[in-house]
Amino acid sequence: MKTLLKRIPTNTSGVFYKEIISKNNKVIDKVFLIRYININNKQRLKTIGKRSSGITEAYCKAKLNEITTRVKLGEDLPHIAKQKSKLTFDDLAKKYFEDKTHTTKEAKKEEARYINHIKKDIGHYLPENISSDQLLKMQTTFRKKFSPRTTNHLIFLIGTIFKYANKKEIYKGTSPTVTLDGLKVDNRRENYLELSEINQLLQVTRELSDELWLFVKLSLSTGGRIGTITKLKKKDINFTTNTITLKDFKNTRTYKGYISDAELKEFLQERIKNLKANDYILLRRRYWIATKLRPILDKLFNQELDADDRKNRIVIHSLRHTFASHLAINGTPILAIKTLMNHSSID
Repeated sequence: MKTLLKRIPTNTSGVFYKEIISKNNKVIDKVFLIRYININNKQRLKTIGKRSSGITEAYCKAKLNEITTRVKLGEDLPHIAKQKSKLTFDDLAKKYFEDKTHTTKEAKKEEARYINHIKKDIGHYLPENISSDQLLKMQTTFRKKFSPRTTNHLIFLIGTIFKYANKKEIYKGTSPTVTLDGLKVDNRRENYLELSEINQLLQVTRELSDELWLFVKLSLSTGGRIGTITKLKKKDINFTTNTITLKDFKNTRTYKGYISDAELKEFLQERIKNLKANDYILLRRRYWIATKLRPILDKLFNQELDADDRKNRIVIHSLRHTFASHLAINGTPILAIKTLMNHSSID
């Protein structure tokens, strides 16, 4: 790489840049400079930094205004050219995920969200050069692709990385997320399956795969979340009492569910004949179930609905809502439903 000597003026008076070229003479970067009059009334040039490090014309303009104001007041100039840290935001993120891997199972998912949706926009920036305006633009872009909840989660992740860096004392600046308001979120799903729709779903899944049918049947029988159902083991089934021990991974508690009918009981009895106590009931894992079942639900129930219509779309979690709704329809006391759903309150 080579930095050319020619200073090219920008649209902002007093702000210039020099082109950085490759061996093939292609422009691959820019380095920004500002020109100001110092306290002794002499012109001075100051190198601010590279575009690849997050330096922009707007940032240089702000620094030039700051210097001009300080010169007028006779104050010392701020330190600009040398950064307190050469760590990029991506460096902070890597350290954050390295630490988090040892404390939570969600670390891989969080890291994937960062790599897929955040890194390309601000990963190469020095953290002090990331502005709230820049994050506001990212938030607007996220809103076009994701739900408000997911958008908030991505912005919150950026703030969490800044907070981690502050705690570890590898960055001492303020997070630009502090001035951003989160989007209003209404995550309530109000739809559930009617009896005819339940029968339709069971028929379609049974024709396609015993695994999908069994998952749907267990979900509607117990109201368990997808992670709970896919982790059921042989030892969790008690045919004497027709009960199933369920593990709520969200609340890290176990509770009891019930085998709802003879058809399910007969299938389970046949399924676990050759299984060991710690073998899983379902032969397929969560990702396979989700990947196969979502398009079935979309085809059967969601074709005329918008992708972001959370209230009315039928999703895998709707099976849990269907379980609770039919209990209520059949007159089950609300406290009993609370217990069967393993909720901490009736809210």
